[in-house]
Amino acid sequence: MIEVTKVIEWDMGHRVPNHKSKCRNPHGHRYRLELTVGGDLEAAAGNSSEGMVFDFGDIKELMIQHVHDVIDHGFMIYEGDTIMRSFFGNCHDDEFCVLVVPFIPTAENISAWCYQQLRPHFPDSVDIVNVRVFETPNSWADYKP
Repeated sequence: MIEVTKVIEWDMGHRVPNHKSKCRNPHGHRYRLELTVGGDLEAAAGNSSEGMVFDFGDIKELMIQHVHDVIDHGFMIYEGDTIMRSFFGNCHDDEFCVLVVPFIPTAENISAWCYQQLRPHFPDSVDIVNVRVFETPNSWADYKP
């Protein structure tokens, strides 16, 4: 198996409601997603993807569509966070990009969420090997399916 990695970035706010420190306050990050996929090389002569595991452009398109465009410049809120839910509760979809999720939006949970967003859109012949989400330049979480 050969592995390839593609990277995208997005800006997003979140809050870790029970955190012992300042992360319990609403704040934002420049997130970085490194998606590593693996598989056999395309062997069909003349195929556009001949010699590739999966075309980098196609990987990027899926990452942009199913992660970046879903939450870029938005706010991810845990469904049990009553403070943030009440703050954003009267907003209309066209006013703010708010994504309510069933988990606390930590880097660890966001990496698993990214996997869930992307897996259905890759062919069975391509494995998602690692989903790495950077919350800061020196702090990241890896989800290995």
